[in-house]
Amino acid sequence: MLKDSRLLRVFNVVLQRLLTDILTAELAVHDLSKAQYDALRYVAHTDVHASRCDISSLASALGTSVPAATKMADRLQAAGWLERQDAPHDRRHTLLKLTAQGEAVIDQLAGCTERALQKFLEQLPTAERVQLVSGVSSFLKHALQQPNLQNICLYCGETHASECPLAVD
Repeated sequence: MLKDSRLLRVFNVVLQRLLTDILTAELAVHDLSKAQYDALRYVAHTDVHASRCDISSLASALGTSVPAATKMADRLQAAGWLERQDAPHDRRHTLLKLTAQGEAVIDQLAGCTERALQKFLEQLPTAERVQLVSGVSSFLKHALQQPNLQNICLYCGETHASECPLAVD
């Protein structure tokens, strides 16, 4: 069993490194940090789901303080990717919304890691690819029974659709 857990740990490190390298290269083209990208994705996610994103919810989603989230929003607004709007029912509240430029950046970056992973998976023999996907699906099915993982889509910023890998049977 120890060998299995080490293998999974190495798999996690390799996958993280691979995805980080791919995403970092793409983000550099747009002069975005990973934290800024995560913030933009979260704002986009809340906008798509007709919920409201304010500084407090952004801070919570990013796991940071309200002052740090405020500074992040300031930088994103200065770059032209984010705008602030008064809340319709309470002018003391400020809502965050992507600008057209922010939406364009998110659209351009959407799927860059998925495309890279798909290219890598296509290099595997079919039987190995099927086995890997089956094993990962089974792992997720059991892992997502943990209460702290059930709302993961709210934090990763991805839309939870029927084809989402987290919607395992």
